[in-house]
Amino acid sequence: MPAHVKVGDTLPILEKVISQDRINRWAELSGDFNLLHVDPAYAAKTPFKGTIAHGPMSLAFLNEFMMKCFETDWLNGGILADVRFVSPVRPGDRITVKGVVTAISNRHDRQYAECELSVEKQDGTKAVIGRAISPVRIAG
Repeated sequence: MPAHVKVGDTLPILEKVISQDRINRWAELSGDFNLLHVDPAYAAKTPFKGTIAHGPMSLAFLNEFMMKCFETDWLNGGILADVRFVSPVRPGDRITVKGVVTAISNRHDRQYAECELSVEKQDGTKAVIGRAISPVRIAG
């Protein structure tokens, strides 16, 4: 069962290392072989100056993070909201998914934790920002 949460709680982080191999495996999984993701020579000639990870990969990390924090409650009505990609994730980046509980609300006879989320690179640059809302037990 998920731990009780309250406003202001910092959620346990999730860390990932991004490699070109991981990006290539995501391309195979998703079927998205856009050269910007899988061809370093092509991608070097773009404004990005190199390959970048697929956006849905970061979304998958946000979902994994919320599962880690809220377990099966996340699967029972959790949603990601207002997600924005603000900086590309590249091979060699070490990313950290972070979150903080910003509100507790009641909707449809259930309690929910509202969280601010971010995916940050090793230098502190935010790559993805957004919110999540998950069913939750409230600290007593």
